[in-house]
Amino acid sequence: MSKAWFVACVVCLVLAPAFAQSDAFLARLQENRYDLAVHDGEWSGSAAPVLREAMARAQYILLGEDHGLAEIPAFATAVCTLAGPQGFHTLAVETGPLAAEALTGWVGRKDGTERLVAFEKQYPATIAFYNFQQEFDWLSHCAQKARGGQFHLWGLDQELMGASGLILARILETHPGKNAEQAVRRLMQKNDQAYAAASQSGSPGEIFMMSASDDELKELDTLLHKEANPAAQGLFRSLLVSREIYQKNMNGSGFDSNRQRALLMKTNFEWNYQQALRSEGGPPKILFKFGAWHVYKGFNPLHNNDLGNLVAELADGQGTQSLHIAVLAVKGSQLRFAGIGRPFQPVQFNLAEDKDSDFPYLKPLFERQIKEGWTVFDLRGLRRGFRSLGPVDKDLERLIFGCDFLVLIPQGTPSRQMP
Repeated sequence: MSKAWFVACVVCLVLAPAFAQSDAFLARLQENRYDLAVHDGEWSGSAAPVLREAMARAQYILLGEDHGLAEIPAFATAVCTLAGPQGFHTLAVETGPLAAEALTGWVGRKDGTERLVAFEKQYPATIAFYNFQQEFDWLSHCAQKARGGQFHLWGLDQELMGASGLILARILETHPGKNAEQAVRRLMQKNDQAYAAASQSGSPGEIFMMSASDDELKELDTLLHKEANPAAQGLFRSLLVSREIYQKNMNGSGFDSNRQRALLMKTNFEWNYQQALRSEGGPPKILFKFGAWHVYKGFNPLHNNDLGNLVAELADGQGTQSLHIAVLAVKGSQLRFAGIGRPFQPVQFNLAEDKDSDFPYLKPLFERQIKEGWTVFDLRGLRRGFRSLGPVDKDLERLIFGCDFLVLIPQGTPSRQMP
């Protein structure tokens, strides 16, 4: 018997049970598969009662998405239809606090869209995602469904890369000292010049938040600490922190950027949460809507224990529950950033086949979509006796334990950017 043949036989014997376990995994996957349809803000199909039951027990609901798709706010609208009457009056979203503050003033108004468009012209590249019509309509729907309590919108992210003009304008409104005010006005002029240049090239690196010199920012920071109040100092700090996060990402320090961003979102959440505890007299019910990786329990694919993990631990400590739902379109077209000063553009994608796809490990689930409508996998049903199901891709395992449901949309269409 040759050594090579012996080794090959041993490998086959070792792997044989794994293939059987893989069949067991696929069978379990099939057992936890449901169909779903979404129409006029309501769910139907076999997944609907399963999702409703899970929502009814939750103190915190986290929706993890892929941005720029019209179908995801449609799904989220159905969530608010159910969650609003259950006491979910607070939304936490992937914008900066200043952007969320502005959005709050427009949500539910007949002229809300017009006000947002006018704001965008005055302060371009300041609001992420909610200058898409379907996303803004979702906010308005959730505000309408928030019965029995005042609607709150928390922006937990850094401010968007074009928000420096808004931040500087808000600092002026605090009436800083004479020298600080003069310095702010100089930087506002430079901000406008930088945006004009960035609009010509389309490069985010040319806008003021990225291109401002450290010296001129340090000069204003010093003046604000001498002459201005804590509100002005906090506003300027938000500019500096946002700049750091973007700079790290652009300079190739992706992990450090994501880590700082996650910590910022947790800090912003904690501040808002403590305010809510004082005003409401108890833990608020909160609906979160963020990029899919931000809502994971445990460590996400970016090797980060992100906002979703903080919320899961909070629920555990309270004896309540958090519900984590990832929603993805498998293929189709989505709206994507095309450059500073340029309209977002629809781009074709296929998560199962694109070389740069972030989700190749979901192929077994893609292949088992229900033929008609959307498909929902109850990932909770895959956890019991997980090791007995055989080897599973590590990223897929992370999803199974990081999220409770995966919703697959077979064909995505792009969101519509406001004019």
